[in-house]
Parts: sequence; structure tokens; C-alpha cells
Amino acid sequence: MTSAAELVRQAHAILLDFDGPVCSIFAGLPAPVVAARLKQALVKEGAELPEDVEALDDPLKVLRRTADIAPELVDKVETALMGNEVEAATSAEITPGVRDFLEACAEAGKPVAIVSNNSAPAIETFLALADLGEWVTAVSGRPIGAPEQMKPHPQSVLWACKALGVEPNRAVLIGDSDFDMQAARHAGTRSIAYAKAPGKADRLTQAGADAVTGSIAELIEQQ
Repeated sequence: MTSAAELVRQAHAILLDFDGPVCSIFAGLPAPVVAARLKQALVKEGAELPEDVEALDDPLKVLRRTADIAPELVDKVETALMGNEVEAATSAEITPGVRDFLEACAEAGKPVAIVSNNSAPAIETFLALADLGEWVTAVSGRPIGAPEQMKPHPQSVLWACKALGVEPNRAVLIGDSDFDMQAARHAGTRSIAYAKAPGKADRLTQAGADAVTGSIAELIEQQ
């Protein structure tokens, strides 16, 4: 397997998932709290929640399932989720090494795009507060009102490549989920699994990762 640093060196452009590789967006406003707010909003609108939805503690999963159980409420849940994400972005914790990595990408002439299932306003809020905006050329956030087009659908990856002016096979996506690896494969980009938790590297490799890293900082050396 090619090393993660070597994939970064070979790439003409860098695609970064947001929650994980760039920051922990729900560090200050926990994801289960946001998920509970969304479920409360659904109930308030008269939706009956199946047991599997009641048990969800991931707000993005609540949004996905809303499209199945109450498609007429997708826009309301989307709006509520976006507001909560923007709130969460104000207390998000930056990922160690990401600032230096973004600066190194700029110095190497590699444009960077954020490719995320989180909303663009939340991403842009964090980038502004963390003073990272100058290092990011494009933000490809969640397709608003179309949860079925979130990763692993390749649309956001392909849009980011177009915005950066590179062919997908010249880019590498760094992400921390199965969906990231699958979206990269569907779009035709290489992928690096950002895996810190035990066993996660194996899982993401099985999902299609071309390389694995446990640290964003270690990717700087081979720019």
C-alpha cells in the first residue's frame, strides 16, 4: 500500500472531510444533543418516529431517515440542523496539525477543498473563527434538501474537484468514515483514511482507503 504521505505528495489537489480531519464540530455541542433536538422537531410537526429513529444519536442520520419517514419535513429538519451546526461550529475543536498542513499545501501549490456532509455555513463559520479561510479554496458542503446526495454519493467530491480545476484522479480525499472512502471510490479519487481509534484503520481500509494515517501532521513532510 502506498503511504499516506506519498499520496499527498503525488496529488495535485487535496480534499478534506470536515468533521475529524479539520475539527471536531460537535466538541462543544454534542451530536446526541443535536439529534435529540431534531427528533423533537419532527414529533412537534406530527411525525411518528420508528424505534430505529428514536435510537439515533447522529443528527446526520436523523436527516437521512427524515427523507424516508417524513419527506415533507426534510426542509424543516435541514434548516434546524444547519442552525445547530453553525452553533456547534463556534465551539468546535481544531484538529492538531491541520493549520500547518493547510499552510504546507499552499506552499506546495496544492489547492484545498473541504468536502463534507456538514453544511457549508457551519464549515465557513469555523474556518473564519479559526482563521483558516485563506488556506481553503472551496467548500463543498451538504447538498441542501437532498440528503440522498450526501456522501457516499460522489456529487460533493466531483463538485469540489471541478471547483479546484483538477481531474478526480489527480486529487486525494482525506476522511474518517466509510462514506468518505466510498465517495472517493465512486468519484475516482484516491483516499486516505484518518484513523485514530483502535480498529478504525482496518475498517476504513476494507471500505476502500488507499492509505491510512493517524495524524494530519505526519502528512506535511512529503508535500
